[in-house]
Amino acid sequence: MRYVSTRCTNMSGRYFEVACFLIVSMAVGCAAGPNFHPVAAPAVSGYAPEPLPPHTASADVIGGALQTLRPGADIPGQWWTLFHSPQLNRLIEQALRANPDLQAAQAALREADENVSVQESYFYPTIVAGVSGLRERRLTYTQGTPNRIASPYTLLNVGANVS
Repeated sequence: MRYVSTRCTNMSGRYFEVACFLIVSMAVGCAAGPNFHPVAAPAVSGYAPEPLPPHTASADVIGGALQTLRPGADIPGQWWTLFHSPQLNRLIEQALRANPDLQAAQAALREADENVSVQESYFYPTIVAGVSGLRERRLTYTQGTPNRIASPYTLLNVGANVS
């Protein structure tokens, strides 16, 4: 009897410790309070420490004409076509076709898409149906010895399960 009462005291002390731990954890989680204000993002206009010039320097060579910088302009996905170079276009197309990392990424994307399709199939019911048949002849026995072969019979099982 004494053992049971000591055990109950130890268990109630353990519950008290767990309850105190949970209360302190919840109080610490609310430490930011309702009047928390997030820090504002720094005011920057670009990656360079000072603004970029509107034009680049020109050179007296082929392709050395003055270039205009347009910050905030939209850049197309196939930016290399802006150079109007068929050789560059061919090289980049060749690199994209022969890139195993890109092909692996596309295969992984197809695999992920198929996995999503498989997971979505759980939203639909499953229907399983089956038919099995058995044709048999049995021996008939008279006083423990085989007497004759009975006429054949057929057993058909048809089942369906919808879940």
